[in-house]
Amino acid sequence: MAYDVDVLVAGAGPVGLMAATQLARSGVSVRLVDAAPGPATTSRALGAHARSLEIYDQLGILGEIAPHGTRINAFIRHETDRANRLDFSFAGLPTRFPFMFNIDQVIIERVLRGHAAAVGVAPQWGTRLDSFEHDDEAVTAVLRRGDGSAAVPETVRARYLWGCDGGHSTVRKTLQLPLEGEPAHTWLIADAITHTDVDRDGVHWLFPAGGALMLFPFPEPGKWRLLDTSGEGDTEHPEQIARQFSTKLSQALGRDTVVETPSWTSKFTIQQRAVPSMHVGRCFVSGDAAHVHSPASGQGLNTGIQDAYNLAWKLAMVLHGDADATLLDTYDAERVPIGQALLASTSELMDTVMVDDTNGDTPNSPDSYRGFQRELIRNMSGLAIAYPDSPLTVTGDSPEEGSGDGPQPGQRLTQVWADDAQSPGWTILRAALRTPTWHLLVFTGDTHATDQDHLAAEAASLPFWLDTVTISQRRRVGDDHSVWDPDGRVHATLAASDGHWILIRPDGYLSARGTGDPSLRAALDRLTSLHTHQ
Repeated sequence: MAYDVDVLVAGAGPVGLMAATQLARSGVSVRLVDAAPGPATTSRALGAHARSLEIYDQLGILGEIAPHGTRINAFIRHETDRANRLDFSFAGLPTRFPFMFNIDQVIIERVLRGHAAAVGVAPQWGTRLDSFEHDDEAVTAVLRRGDGSAAVPETVRARYLWGCDGGHSTVRKTLQLPLEGEPAHTWLIADAITHTDVDRDGVHWLFPAGGALMLFPFPEPGKWRLLDTSGEGDTEHPEQIARQFSTKLSQALGRDTVVETPSWTSKFTIQQRAVPSMHVGRCFVSGDAAHVHSPASGQGLNTGIQDAYNLAWKLAMVLHGDADATLLDTYDAERVPIGQALLASTSELMDTVMVDDTNGDTPNSPDSYRGFQRELIRNMSGLAIAYPDSPLTVTGDSPEEGSGDGPQPGQRLTQVWADDAQSPGWTILRAALRTPTWHLLVFTGDTHATDQDHLAAEAASLPFWLDTVTISQRRRVGDDHSVWDPDGRVHATLAASDGHWILIRPDGYLSARGTGDPSLRAALDRLTSLHTHQ
């Protein structure tokens, strides 16, 4: 059967760019279209959380992003006579990035477009997905280039359609996937130079009469994102918006505060909604096309990036014939619950912290408030996201496979603090994991050359889509598939010793871990019987 392209991606925002780039890196043909005339230039999402930073690092693009952002280390709540600072605590959630990172979405998209271009993908602007039909064999889509009656139609036959086309998604609507939930509050947002002396490494919550304010620092000197939960103000009159924020900030801080005319303003009614399914036949939705919610905790872009990172490798495996199409069902199984949990956490944030607390419903005692903030940090970071119940997670039956030490099946591999991650072994391992494929980590603690590397020697009989990496405390000169771990940091942080193995998915989550060849064969047999071809 003839196809024009493997995957048609609708929407060239950060989610669509991530989807298209990862597919192309895996050798899949992609077409990326967007109805907009060109890239966005106005500010939108701002916060990048720890799990997203780990993904950017695994992709090898973090170095291009980092110079353009600013590190956020604390929540700062302003009362009438004092400011209560709570520095972020990531106890129990080891990561190289124990902070939030504010960076303009425009920068993220620019970096992703560069990497998309490097693998042969260029967004086709001014090209909208007009309609489509799908069956068991293909998706037939009608694209239109141009505006109005002059728009030129084009029919495209694709193996799969991926909707990354935002809150008004054509893909979601055509699939008749309901956005279940309800509207919440109406908020006002503005980006403006603000003359204030508050700390620039924190997110500020303030409570003037009639509502709550939030301040998020931009990397640019003096520039802040201002959020007013009252929703008051006319965005057609930015000078009036500046005066309104100046008055409210002055009242909340107890000192004169001047806000200059905003460079961007927006007022919107927050929708707290998510789809019950993100996958219908050969069609998928990700990001805002699948879940819309409050921007207060900065989850939209982050969750969409993680959606795309979850699905891209699965689609690539199916398209290459390395997996059965039932592998794609795990996208729903893993990501739909994340969208639902996101609605719950952002709703709690709005109901307890982001509204006027004069009715006494918010957690005003120091202990309860700090406890709420710590839980909020945990939820925002994305570090606790795991897939323990996924069909791709294999839990061993033997005692040594369930000791509880180190990252467990269903959890992310990179549960490591910065000082450990900068050790020789982790530095080499992080680089090895940038290849978008499955990895089998095989551990040996031997410091002398031996012939005991039995699992590594068996690599030739393993599935060809599995890349074996030996982690050893002896150096193997010229071996591109080994990690030298001279100080044993990788062994220690992963709770692995001689004879252990860990099976890592392309998105950095553990599928299984165990000891010895028989348990590895059992885990691979279970995975291949469920989802993949040998």
